[in-house]
Amino acid sequence: MIAKDAYTAGMGLPTDFPSANLPPDADEPTRLAAEAWVQIARLFVSQQSRREEVAAQLGLHISDMISLFHMQPGEGVSQRSLAEHWACDPSWVTNRIDRLEQVGLVERRLSAHDRRVKEVWLTDAGAAIRTRGMEGFARAPEVLGSLDVADLRALAKVLAKLDLPDPTRVAMNAPVAGPVAS
Repeated sequence: MIAKDAYTAGMGLPTDFPSANLPPDADEPTRLAAEAWVQIARLFVSQQSRREEVAAQLGLHISDMISLFHMQPGEGVSQRSLAEHWACDPSWVTNRIDRLEQVGLVERRLSAHDRRVKEVWLTDAGAAIRTRGMEGFARAPEVLGSLDVADLRALAKVLAKLDLPDPTRVAMNAPVAGPVAS
């Protein structure tokens, strides 16, 4: 059981969050990678209230803001692709898109490739809000200001070595195949 005082202020990982279920004989690179990951996860989770604040300043719920991040300006995406990308029930996506459509940030259009599929497109207002939200999310957390310039330079250099995919890019499904002729 985790002690009540093991949690940092606000929502986050407990301060005594285990690095992983590493075997006692784990090699140094494995141990260091696990320790680094726990710190990255704690940093990310510790910023939840800031992310919610950015969304609220834009008149959105955090899930609305994150939904907008997964839509690219000038590109449509099917709700099915969003559901697969988010690994969620399609009805949740429909709910999100309905709300974003009601406030004028997205619109549904028939796919140019398959008229049976509706795609979600950002409106001009949606693209502008998405940009402002991403700018807000991109502001460095204040806690990083406690590091000296040499540490910040080293951190930036190390993280830049990681070949990270763009998490906002949603892979489009192949168009639905038509009926098979017999």
